[in-house]
Amino acid sequence: MPEDTRANQLVNKFVISLVEGKILGYVTDINVEVEGDQFYFILRMKEIENLGKGQSIFTSEKKMKIKPGDIVNVGPDVIILGDGKVPPLREIERLHQIAEEYNSLVKELEAKERLIEQLREENYRLNRQIEELQRELRKYQVMREDFEHLKEQLVRQEGQLEMAREYIRLLEGLRGDIDKIKADVESLIQRQLEEVVRAIINEELNARGLKKTSFL
Repeated sequence: MPEDTRANQLVNKFVISLVEGKILGYVTDINVEVEGDQFYFILRMKEIENLGKGQSIFTSEKKMKIKPGDIVNVGPDVIILGDGKVPPLREIERLHQIAEEYNSLVKELEAKERLIEQLREENYRLNRQIEELQRELRKYQVMREDFEHLKEQLVRQEGQLEMAREYIRLLEGLRGDIDKIKADVESLIQRQLEEVVRAIINEELNARGLKKTSFL
């Protein structure tokens, strides 16, 4: 905004100092003064006496030199000065907006921290579950190793059992041969015994002059 236009907005208004907390005067005219790259407003204003006593009057005029940065706000009736110690209204509004944004970010951060805490608890619970599953998995691995070992033993025992069955079948085959040999031996012994007995009887009969027998 051009300096002349801004200066025209400062005429015919009361000047209030926030720092001193009082009305400094009433602006009747204004000039712009430039010093290097900085410009100033030269306010010509009338001082006010007996303000607030019901008999306020304008007295002598005075000049006041201010920088644009000294102006906090310009309203329809007053000019508010902060002497550079109070930020302009727009800056205050901007700071207020920043404060609201900051509070909003704080709330979002708190919400995210709560979410992070929930996720941390969930992660802890999942890690416990994983550890439990790993223990169960190790148990299953040991059981599987034991099963494979037992399976190998069973295969060996099945082989041994098959060999035992084959041996039993062999023995059963030999048993038939043994029974036949036993029967033959018993029959042979029986015949030889009968012949020996017969011979003894015949000798006895011969000795007595009796007839020989052909059978017992």
